[in-house]
Amino acid sequence: MGEIAVKEVKTGRDLKKFFNLPRKIYRDDPCYVEPLRMELKKMFSEKKNPFFKHAKIQSYLAYMDREVVGRITAIHNWLYNDYHKDKTGFFGFFETINDQDVVNALFSRAEDWLKSRGLEVSLGPMSFSTNDISPGILIKGFEYPPYIDMSHARPYYRELVEKAGYEKAMDVLAFRMPIHQKIDERVERLAKRVKEEKNINIRFFDPKHYERDINILRDIYNSAWKDNWGFVPMTDEEFAEAAKNFNKIKIIELAQIAEIDGNPVGFSLTLPNINEALIHMNGRLFPFGIFKFLYWMKRIKGLRLLLLGIKPEFRKRGADVMLFYYNMVEGQKLGYTEGELSWILEINTPIIKATQYVKGEEYKRYRIFQKKLD
Repeated sequence: MGEIAVKEVKTGRDLKKFFNLPRKIYRDDPCYVEPLRMELKKMFSEKKNPFFKHAKIQSYLAYMDREVVGRITAIHNWLYNDYHKDKTGFFGFFETINDQDVVNALFSRAEDWLKSRGLEVSLGPMSFSTNDISPGILIKGFEYPPYIDMSHARPYYRELVEKAGYEKAMDVLAFRMPIHQKIDERVERLAKRVKEEKNINIRFFDPKHYERDINILRDIYNSAWKDNWGFVPMTDEEFAEAAKNFNKIKIIELAQIAEIDGNPVGFSLTLPNINEALIHMNGRLFPFGIFKFLYWMKRIKGLRLLLLGIKPEFRKRGADVMLFYYNMVEGQKLGYTEGELSWILEINTPIIKATQYVKGEEYKRYRIFQKKLD
């Protein structure tokens, strides 16, 4: 075994190596989907990503005989700690060859950085938070490509992380479901009864009143998810940036707002699975990737139910069932045939139970790990 050296990512050249490593790790994995390089650059840009107004990161590369063999990012998100009243740091963007010494060296540097900032726990992977790319390391479902904004991993990652001293903090789940299925008549009857008895209405996001509806979504999001494990509220700037990104690919009929007596109480956001296009592009949109992207975008068959939330005081009234139902109805009208519900905390029993209404099946599981820092 060669000598291992862990170095800080300092320059643009270093960052390019950081972004390039997964190509090596997954070069023989047909399920790996490389994210768009332009989106990664924007995500890591302190000027373009409002996340950095309440957080700081330090990324590292592990070298063996001058070859990059691993990477990790240490994350200090003080908005999270202010919200939860603790001293938790995070790690993310973890990728490595199957070598325990490499992993131990990466975690040692990342943990030292977290401890130097007064943090007492390392939690992850988070990239950068639960508001971004799906958290956790894939531990089930390696044979399926990830949906949009969901991560992938090598099967050996779990053991390497555990041997580095980490233990389970929480699992998050992904459910698959057939969209082309005949909708259960019981669900249809229930949705119609709830609509009439509870005066619940489902409407589409209205582009003509963009600012109004964005403010509605942000208000519901920070209310509906406020008590979730690992949640951290999005700032106005973060939500505006996320909305701008989603606006590029969202379908109006699948951005739905639930209203009771005319008052917004919940929403769902379902996106086309653009990974079905990205898997053909090697992370490059230009100069020729754009043609592949446009070609494959027309052939996407999958949808990901990314967000579905109801304000706490309006739960158990059936609005969630209606959002599930109308997502299925509109998805079928648009010609999609399959879907994923993700990600869902393993302790979110109501939503997990609700997946039965659409024949949901858990087919992927991701694990978030934690370690107390000495």
